[in-house]
Amino acid sequence: MTGTPAPRPHTRARTQLLLGLLPVLVVGVVLLVVLAVRLPAVQAPLAAADSTATATVVRDGLDPAGRGVEVAFADVGGTDRTGLLVLRSAQEVAADTPVAVQYDPAALGSGSNRVYADGDAAHGAVGDVVFGLVLVLLVLLVVTALTTWRLVSRARMARRPTTAVTATHLLVGRGLLVRSWLELVTPTGVRWLPVHWAPELDRLPPDSAALVHGDPSSSLVLPVVGGQQVWPSGRLRRSAPRGDTRQAPVDPDAGPVGMGRQVRGDVVVTVLAPVLGLLWAYVDGSGAAGFAVATALSVPVLFWLPQLLGSDPSATSRG
Repeated sequence: MTGTPAPRPHTRARTQLLLGLLPVLVVGVVLLVVLAVRLPAVQAPLAAADSTATATVVRDGLDPAGRGVEVAFADVGGTDRTGLLVLRSAQEVAADTPVAVQYDPAALGSGSNRVYADGDAAHGAVGDVVFGLVLVLLVLLVVTALTTWRLVSRARMARRPTTAVTATHLLVGRGLLVRSWLELVTPTGVRWLPVHWAPELDRLPPDSAALVHGDPSSSLVLPVVGGQQVWPSGRLRRSAPRGDTRQAPVDPDAGPVGMGRQVRGDVVVTVLAPVLGLLWAYVDGSGAAGFAVATALSVPVLFWLPQLLGSDPSATSRG
């Protein structure tokens, strides 16, 4: 006698999660390289400005764009000098205000009058690049950790004991996203579970017998439908999902569907990336460079997020 075959692993869900992770890794690494290359360039003027002095403000509102402030000070040789301090944004600075400045004696001798102070444009540029490096690295770590945890935890759930349930395949639409859900009638009551799509779901008649690995009274189970593992994309719920909820049509001949349709549906969300970039540049005050970095990073992250929420690639062809 032969035993019951083991449920098939949900390779499509694994592929979808990795597909969402890959663009984040690629864009993140590129941004890390670009920022790491830029950092020495923005640090160079400050590194060369190894002399300090106490200056007084002469006048403000100078070029560039009203951010320039003329200051007067005596250099290390006692020679009276004037210097240009460039602020991050135009602001009024009262005459005769004392300011601690840094300057490069060699540059003053060559005719440059640029000086630096804490909080000015030069220090801000360095801070923006350093913060960008930290932010991109943090996003890479978080996205990689969450995706890895999802991959490992779902695979390990197949080791748990099974419970018999009845299952109905639902489609739930919220905004631009349409996802598969299972309505499960369990020994502890009716539960709803968001899942990653598999063709077995489209072949599933309403109220069909199924199995779940794990305790249906807990927050997470792994359904098995037609011998196929169906990875959950969220936790069991005691209330029906919100949104446009309807029973999925049954297609006895449903077969595998490539990832292209899923990608085309989920990539629409990335149109929000420039909005997030503008918001970040405004809040952070990092200007065009901050907008470019935030937008470039937001695109893959916005594509990655829907991959955690399950899938239903054939929803767009259904009535």
